[in-house]
Amino acid sequence: MRVRAWPRLLVAGVLVLLIPLFSAVQVRAADPLGQVTEFTAGLTPDSAPSRITEGPDGNLWFTAGSDPGKTARIGRITPDGTITEFTAGLTPDGGPVGITTGPDGNLWFVEIQGPGRVGRITPAGVITEFTGGVTPGFTAGGAPLGITAGPDGNLWFTEFGDPGRIGRITPAGVVTEFTTGLTPGRGPAEITTGADGNLWFTEGRGTGGIGRITTDGTITEFTTGLTTGSQPNRITAGPDGNLWFTEFTNPGRIGRITTSGIITEFSEGLTQNSGLLGIVTGCDGNLWFTELADPGRIGRITPAGMIAEFTAGLTPGFTPNSGPVGIAAGPDDNIWFTETKDPGRIARIGAGCGAPPPPPPPPSPPPPLAVLVVQPGFTG
Repeated sequence: MRVRAWPRLLVAGVLVLLIPLFSAVQVRAADPLGQVTEFTAGLTPDSAPSRITEGPDGNLWFTAGSDPGKTARIGRITPDGTITEFTAGLTPDGGPVGITTGPDGNLWFVEIQGPGRVGRITPAGVITEFTGGVTPGFTAGGAPLGITAGPDGNLWFTEFGDPGRIGRITPAGVVTEFTTGLTPGRGPAEITTGADGNLWFTEGRGTGGIGRITTDGTITEFTTGLTTGSQPNRITAGPDGNLWFTEFTNPGRIGRITTSGIITEFSEGLTQNSGLLGIVTGCDGNLWFTELADPGRIGRITPAGMIAEFTAGLTPGFTPNSGPVGIAAGPDDNIWFTETKDPGRIARIGAGCGAPPPPPPPPSPPPPLAVLVVQPGFTG
């Protein structure tokens, strides 16, 4: 028996109608410029979130519990805001601070309290620690603070405690420390890889300075053009091939240093004594930074030095007096940051990188009307 064709035609027609609908589904666009969204669900209250970085798994990873008396945690937040915390295998009073993605596909972090540690956490949450005074070559009590992935396939970290050191750890856990060329007591703080294939770091104590260390351990310090006692803090590679850093005090500035060591400072448009901390290059080709002092701000500076600020309490969704600290560029073309003050938050702000939504498709024209053709001899 011959199967009637109209059911197959109906199914085919439905599929033809559905194909444009499926093809129109878009990944959520990045948030509009300056739009802030905060997340607390899944975050332990009063855990003091600190540093944050983009992970190898498309999520953001952060440290928490760095203050004395707080329980250490490593956290993960998805771009849609789902938070998971990890503590198993982590020293409870270790004080995790800097965190970065390593060349081995894991997250690496440092712990400033006690003997000091470098930690590794897999995307699945398995933690391993390497402890100062126990791991060969790793001095106890060095106060590790910042960490970054180096161009040589190793991790490089700072030791803020006197007299100060720059450390290198291989993915297998072999530690080497460097001190030759460092001014004692200047406090190496944060570190990043520059466009020149060297490591660049800030020195936040005393007169302060910016340092450079080659992968073979040769250190050079730069101070010309830097305000004395300004406490250089975080540092990042800029979109212009230079290094950009924050100065926490006196009264606070954004600094730029070329790979040849020429320093320029910027302060016009910047709130004085705002407590500048984290800095990162955004998807828009600008530098974004956090300002800790109440009410809290997120700042943006162009490579030409033009500064704009987004102030908590004035910017919708941005809780005042929440203490912005760490900052990272997310995989979703937003800027993500931590808010350390009780109860603590993880937040994102739109950098304005999202493409505008496509215009709706024009309405389909109505189907043509059927025309009845009367043949000769047709009587109805």
